[in-house]
Amino acid sequence: MARASKEAGRGGRHRIVGAVGVVCAALVAGCSAAPDGGRAGDQGRNAPRLQDINSKPLSALRDGGDLRIPVDALPTNYNPVQVNGARVVTWQLADAILPSAFTDGADGRPRLNRNFFTSARLASTSPQTITYRIAERATWSNGRAITWEDLRSQWRALSGADARYEGYSNVGYQDIRSIKRGASDKEAVVTLRRPFAEWQGLFNLLVPQELTRGPEQFNKGWLTQAPVTAGPFRIATIDNTGKTITLERNSEWWGKRPPLKRVILRVLDPAARADELASGGIDLYPIGADLDLFTRAQSMDGVEIRQAPERVAGQLTFNGGDGALLRDEELRRAIAQAVDPQEITDTLLGKIVPGAKPVGNHILPPTDSGYRDNAHVLPHDRDAARRALDRLGWKPHGKHRAKEGRSLRLRFVAQSTPTGRTVSGIVRDQLAAVGVDARIESVPLEKFYDDYLLPGNFDLIAFEWTKSAAPFAHDRPVFQEPRGKDFGSNFGRIHIPEIDRLYDQGLGELDLRKRQDIANRIDVLAWKHAHHLPLYAGSGSYAVRSGLANYGARGLASYDFAQAGFEK
Repeated sequence: MARASKEAGRGGRHRIVGAVGVVCAALVAGCSAAPDGGRAGDQGRNAPRLQDINSKPLSALRDGGDLRIPVDALPTNYNPVQVNGARVVTWQLADAILPSAFTDGADGRPRLNRNFFTSARLASTSPQTITYRIAERATWSNGRAITWEDLRSQWRALSGADARYEGYSNVGYQDIRSIKRGASDKEAVVTLRRPFAEWQGLFNLLVPQELTRGPEQFNKGWLTQAPVTAGPFRIATIDNTGKTITLERNSEWWGKRPPLKRVILRVLDPAARADELASGGIDLYPIGADLDLFTRAQSMDGVEIRQAPERVAGQLTFNGGDGALLRDEELRRAIAQAVDPQEITDTLLGKIVPGAKPVGNHILPPTDSGYRDNAHVLPHDRDAARRALDRLGWKPHGKHRAKEGRSLRLRFVAQSTPTGRTVSGIVRDQLAAVGVDARIESVPLEKFYDDYLLPGNFDLIAFEWTKSAAPFAHDRPVFQEPRGKDFGSNFGRIHIPEIDRLYDQGLGELDLRKRQDIANRIDVLAWKHAHHLPLYAGSGSYAVRSGLANYGARGLASYDFAQAGFEK
């Protein structure tokens, strides 16, 4: 099943991505962070790994080699902060070719990206003021220095002040009052109108002002390529026929030289990935909740399974938009209660993650210290679902239910992957048990987003969210009020005004425990109104070619192609 990215700028961007999965207690109860990126020292020998990447110093890696990675699809827009650029492959690219103020460390906490910024600090709390100092050598591929004007231009594009800019999210940026030049062109002074707790999610990623100078350029200037970049790699070729993107070392890169000569991203159907890895065509693949991919990897020579907890959750989205059958909240609640997340979790992960529990929170992943399982607000209860349907006038009529001559029939759009077929099949049968006719429409990954998810072309749709260390900036677009084509990541078009108010409160709350409490209050409302239905945690499992170092199950960390390579 593909995953929808919800990672707002690592601390504030959402992602729609391909399925991955982990074998660890963190999926069941959460995990604690060890700052060295190894095992959480106080938890004993059974504690989960924070990462499983075959960590090696660069001196232990050979110079050269190609890292070949399968992806679900090529970008439809190479601008990672534009609404149609919010795809996992776009962010994989961006981590290699664009600047960021912060990256996520192995413990999931933000770390200053010193390749691009020498400092980023709170200079004042009233008003909240952040001073960014840009690395002197940081330069765009067109030869222009990265300066404070790039930050100002990106803020103006993402602030929401000009609706013609189709930004993915304006969270945080809408609260900026001004960005001014500091002591030099390499210093930006950012002043906010109100406190923004997750400020480290700003400018992750940073795009050049050549892209943000006007709405037309912002929305359509990078449809086929990313012409101005800055990173350890650069785009060498984009082959739309062969469906591959090849990255090569950036000869102008001022940081440490990457061990890899090239990184090749290739569109490859999940069903073909095990054969490709076995035959040497790719170097890894995500296993996710696919038992066949897990079993195949176990038997491959020269391949190992790497596992670490990730912020990934499978879920079921309801279409509550205008004219949709599931706009009726009581009907949504009945449908949600008919679905058993534990059965889905057991079927998908039982042999990969024994004892795994369903995800019980819409906002905080099980890896978060503030996680609470709030599923009791709307628990699985088949009898309660039947009673609710009776009360709503949906009466048994043969095998299914009907009301005023209309059959209770729902279009369930599913990805044509093993996980997609498994989840949709289980949900169909669970709904049939209460008289709901869920008709599965299996679609290819390359059409899933643009033809079905984004336009709301479904009654039910299942995919995986990738979460973030910044849940407020990260999840705000999931619950935002839909206004025409501007719905953020609220693909079901279900708006809950009380959640708006709590998000406004949480975004400005600087105390972590209070912020976590607000997140759980939001989650309770999401359950109460059946906004969407959390199902299972990802397994965090990858099949990886032995000898590939500093890559694999990254856990809570950012991608880092510049550290990856093959052992000598």
